[in-house]
Amino acid sequence: MRTRTPTAHFVPDGPSLAPILLDRSENPWGASPKAVEAARAELLRVHRYPDPRHTALIDALAAHHRVTTDRVAVGNGVDEIIMMLAIGMRDTGRAVVNEATYQGYRKSLEAVGLRVAYIPLDHHRVAPEALMEEMDKGPALVFVCNPHNPTGSLLDADDVRSLCETARATGSHIVFDEAYAEFADVSFTSALPWAREGNAVSVLRTFSKAYGLASLRVGALIGGPGVVSRIETVQDAMPFHVNRLAQAAACAALQDQAFLEQTRIYTATARTALCSCLDRLGITYLPSQTNFVTVHLPGHAPEVTRRLLADHIHVRDATDLGMPGWMRISVGTPADVLTLVGALETALALAGRVP
Repeated sequence: MRTRTPTAHFVPDGPSLAPILLDRSENPWGASPKAVEAARAELLRVHRYPDPRHTALIDALAAHHRVTTDRVAVGNGVDEIIMMLAIGMRDTGRAVVNEATYQGYRKSLEAVGLRVAYIPLDHHRVAPEALMEEMDKGPALVFVCNPHNPTGSLLDADDVRSLCETARATGSHIVFDEAYAEFADVSFTSALPWAREGNAVSVLRTFSKAYGLASLRVGALIGGPGVVSRIETVQDAMPFHVNRLAQAAACAALQDQAFLEQTRIYTATARTALCSCLDRLGITYLPSQTNFVTVHLPGHAPEVTRRLLADHIHVRDATDLGMPGWMRISVGTPADVLTLVGALETALALAGRVP
């Protein structure tokens, strides 16, 4: 998760109590060794500014996603791209986002003065019909998280197609945030085919999740040349967005798809183990196509989150994401899962909810 809410990850009782970080959807298996080595090599050149045009990285992303380079923009994390989109397209006048979703959309859109319509989820899933109704009212900048954060759900292929076609028909611009795409199974439908043509559809991808480069902050947009040009206009006012180490590491990460596939397998296996343990404890959770699982603890989520934190296990109370009574748990290593489940069982008992 790309959260702007600071969370204390220090451990006051000493280094022997290493925290288990399951609140930010990070890759617990780290990054590709090739990416780490590429970043390390750039340390010898830290006295030089990075390429302000991100030439090698944009070339690599264009080849990876099978688009021309004028359809690729990069930023200091997807957060920055969202803000640059909001600034560059604020003449749209209004925007549409879902309730109970990643907060960065709302914060950026409201910061630049766009009027925002908030669309409720339908049984913890994105409601495409309601989004399309808003687009039918006139052009809008629309953000859709797919796979969805924090529910882990997917839009089906027909819904993705309908949303893209509606954007084109209404003059809207729809942005699919696919930060968790690499974790999804074959039922996932990317909006990339629509982002490769025209100007109505963009797709966001990140190196912070499956690629394990969260601290280096690299995000990418695939979209129309017109949209990319607007982003570049904003970037020109603030050069040197993606640092030298990050550009090199991201290029190397794209070249190591074997590591990415290993991450997918490890995550799916650990997620299955976590869900099996939740079943044993009688805890309700939402089916997930991501590297997190969101569990239902009505009346107990904040307290359980605090009790786990006291055991140096960090999870995310989803109240500020618009889901009170829910808690989002990142998928950790098998050892992380076992430690979490034991502590969770104790925390539930202390909170008065005996599984």
